[in-house]
Amino acid sequence: MMNTTPLAALHNVSKVYQLGDVPVHALDNVSLEIAEGELVVVLGPSGSGKTTTLNLLGGLDRPTEGRILVAGEEISAYDDDALTDYRRRMVGFVFQFFNLMPTLTARENVEFALELVESDRRRITQRAEEILAQVGLAEIADRFPYQMSGGQQQRVAVARAVAKQPRLLLCDEPTGNLDTEAGRNVLETIQSLNREYGTTVVLVTHNTAIAEMADRVIRMHDGRIAEEHRNPAPKPASAITW
Repeated sequence: MMNTTPLAALHNVSKVYQLGDVPVHALDNVSLEIAEGELVVVLGPSGSGKTTTLNLLGGLDRPTEGRILVAGEEISAYDDDALTDYRRRMVGFVFQFFNLMPTLTARENVEFALELVESDRRRITQRAEEILAQVGLAEIADRFPYQMSGGQQQRVAVARAVAKQPRLLLCDEPTGNLDTEAGRNVLETIQSLNREYGTTVVLVTHNTAIAEMADRVIRMHDGRIAEEHRNPAPKPASAITW
């Protein structure tokens, strides 16, 4: 259930990359708050700054200017070791390309992520089986990625991302490599985790239909927030068509 307490915030954040001698302003003075338990969809074309925003929230990159706070801590001031620990403890990532380890089964892929935060072997296996059941994949726990459909692989990737119970789940085009039915199944999984367990979700996409499931929609253009609005009645992911 969403509340009004900010879990994450960007304060006047800019990000400039250098392409040779040319500065590229990926983000330009962006300020944004994400409430605990919120499901936010960030829309925009390529180059709008949406993935840069996600990477900064996830501690995969650092701002050129401004401050980023998550759970009351200024992660933009962290050194490399502190950022690594932050990503391990606080954040789950789901990317367009599933990034599963091809030589591990579905269960083993989830267990691998859990080993970063848990040492008890029995608890690791139990948790992996529980989360695979929650995303509807208990029956394929022993399959390798090549034995799964694209949608199943992405749901394993979601299971791996949330197995450690992160407070912040960051999804970068999670349906971009899937057909409509498989994409809808993945969105149902993400929405269910948000609604049932209170996982805060920031989902980046160019697909405007996906915005219908969001608590709040943010549109980005040229490195700035161009528009944002709250959905008074977010749709179930199962009802989304595109």
